Amino acid sequence: MDIPMLLIDSFLWKFRAEKKWTTQAIAQLTEEDIAWAPTAESNSIANLVAHIWGTVHQRVEIVFYDVADTRD
Repeated sequence: MDIPMLLIDSFLWKFRAEKKWTTQAIAQLTEEDIAWAPTAESNSIANLVAHIWGTVHQRVEIVFYDVADTRD
């Protein structure tokens, strides 16, 4: 196996492990918990997950599909 494939396999393993843990944690919350933010200036769990998803999605497009970075 070549180095790029080893790297991809390592990233996928880590991603799946983190996704499993995160999904289990969020599954214990109510919809109200997920939408709650401690202050008006704070983000809710829903907002944080949306930001993380956008960042991961962006990085995959840039690295693997050579799509230009359009986020500000």
